[in-house]
Amino acid sequence: MDRKNRVKPPGQIIKTKNSDFHAIVTGEGPITVILESGYTSVSIDWCYVQPEISKVARVISFDRGNYGWSRSRRKAMTSLDSVEEIREVLDRLKIKPPYILVGHSFGGLSMRLFASMYPEEVAGLVLEDAVHESQYLLTPENTKRISKFRRLVATGYVTSLVGIPRIFKQKIGRKFLEQKYGQSLNYIGYTLGAYQSAYREYVDSEQSAQQLINANPLRPNLSVIVISAKKQPESWKRDQQLLLNLTEHTEHIEVDTGHSVHLENPGIVIESIKKLITNRPV
Repeated sequence: MDRKNRVKPPGQIIKTKNSDFHAIVTGEGPITVILESGYTSVSIDWCYVQPEISKVARVISFDRGNYGWSRSRRKAMTSLDSVEEIREVLDRLKIKPPYILVGHSFGGLSMRLFASMYPEEVAGLVLEDAVHESQYLLTPENTKRISKFRRLVATGYVTSLVGIPRIFKQKIGRKFLEQKYGQSLNYIGYTLGAYQSAYREYVDSEQSAQQLINANPLRPNLSVIVISAKKQPESWKRDQQLLLNLTEHTEHIEVDTGHSVHLENPGIVIESIKKLITNRPV
C-alpha cells in the first residue's frame, strides 16, 4: 500500500551524515526563516505560512527523522539531534545567518535550543503554542499521563508493522491542511517510518527536556513572540506563562484557536514572523 500510494516529495532531498533529509526551500533574501514542525508533523503543515513569508525572506521547512519524505538512520530523536541535523542541512545548502526560528509545539524545544547554542546567528524566535520542557519530565503529576501516551505510541509503532493503523485509518499527521495535500497525507501518514519516529521522539522526549534545562539562557535582548492557543487545558496554559520570561523582549499573543494555530489562524503566525523580519537588528 505504501508503494501504491507513494507521492513524490514537494521539496528536495539533502544527503546528510545520517539521513536523506527532505526540505522545502522557497523565497530569497538576507534573512532565513526556519519552520520547525510539532510532534508527528511535517513540512507541508506550513502550507499557509511558507508561501506568504517567502515573499519577503528565504524560508525552509522540513521533515524530522522518518516523518514525511525524510529517511533517517539516527538512533535517537532528541531536540539536540534535530538542531545538529538542521545545522548540517543549512551548511550543505550554504544558507547563512541571520535566522528567524519558528517552532510549533514540540518543535519549540529544538528552536529554543538552537537559539541558545548559536545566539549570535538568531535574529528572532516565534514559539507557536510551544511545549514547555516540564511537560516531559517524570514528575509525580506527569507520570500517569506520560506512561499512558508512551504505551499508545508503542502500540501504534508495533501494530504499524502489520498495517493495523491503516485499517482503522489512524494515520500520523494533523488536520486542517489544504485539500490538495490529501493524497500526500494518505501516503506519508501511514509509512512505517512515521510511526517509528512518533515512538522514538516521545521516548526521547525526557532527554530533550533535560537538554533545554541544561542549555544556556537565551540572549537577553533576543526578540521572542509567544503565541498561545486559548483552547487548551489549564495546565498547558500555565506552562505557556513560563515561556514569557525567556528574554527581556518577549511578547505574548493569545489566540482563540486549538493547538495548530498555523493551520487554524495562519495570519497570526505570518504577521508575527513578518514583525520580527521588519524589526530585526541590522
